[in-house]
Amino acid sequence: MKYCVSYYKDFRYNDIIDEIVFNYATYRDKTVDKLQEQNWKEGQRIIIDLQLGGDIDSIPILKMCMKIHSNFAVRLDVIQEDLIPELKNAGIPFFFTNYANTPDEIYGMIHRGVCDVYVTESLGFNLKKISSYCKEKGVNIRIIPNIAQYKKHFRKDIPDPYKFFVRPEDVKLYDKYADVFEIIAEDSRLSIIYEIYRNEHWDGDLKQLIAGFDESFYNKGIVDYFGEERLICNQRCMQEKCTLCKQIKDLADRFKDNKLEIKTPKNKEWKYETESYKEAMRIAEKTTASNNDQISEE
Repeated sequence: MKYCVSYYKDFRYNDIIDEIVFNYATYRDKTVDKLQEQNWKEGQRIIIDLQLGGDIDSIPILKMCMKIHSNFAVRLDVIQEDLIPELKNAGIPFFFTNYANTPDEIYGMIHRGVCDVYVTESLGFNLKKISSYCKEKGVNIRIIPNIAQYKKHFRKDIPDPYKFFVRPEDVKLYDKYADVFEIIAEDSRLSIIYEIYRNEHWDGDLKQLIAGFDESFYNKGIVDYFGEERLICNQRCMQEKCTLCKQIKDLADRFKDNKLEIKTPKNKEWKYETESYKEAMRIAEKTTASNNDQISEE
């Protein structure tokens, strides 16, 4: 799985992260200089977010950026349609910051020529079919794993287990169907959340890790097939045809109360564990009963 974060100078893994997003509105004419400040590796992909401040006058700067670093793309809002012909003429790959919530939206974005699409909410529960179509068109699927996604205005009406999110332990299940996990978090939490997902292991309350939960969700007691079922379930819970995720959450809560746990092996390939990561795991292992404990920020 490739990972993406927004640029933050104190992020511990700027030298190895797969993708970095720069906000054009922050740097504007200094965007080229910013790219030259760090010796980005050829395999790292640079994304310029044009959503705020990008216009036709940005095209010459973007061309210069692509000359500096060929593994390059831009992100824009769907309302910035006037930029699309210019980007195509310049050979600059682009995709929309807007999320796809329906198959129609995915089709429309691909028809406009995007290189990536964000898959969120209900579509996240039917990734096998969506992935097949996107791969056929040569389009990358992007997922935001650490935000529980739901139709806006209905947060209190949708139980947490029925929202779309990805646990660190389930990352490997999504390798076949998604291309990029984009971590969205406060700068001070970015490194530790990235470490947890790369390690594919978190013993604590998912509410501490994933934004958008209204209740605690104790990850230590969640059975392995939780992630497998959600990949293909088509969110039948929204049709009141399934309560499996809620039952698994209830079981995990009972495991917490009875001090039982389900052992999930950690990804052995990832070896970067800072003191803040170790502290976060210590907190998770001994205080999962507390809603007030937060992921350590070093």
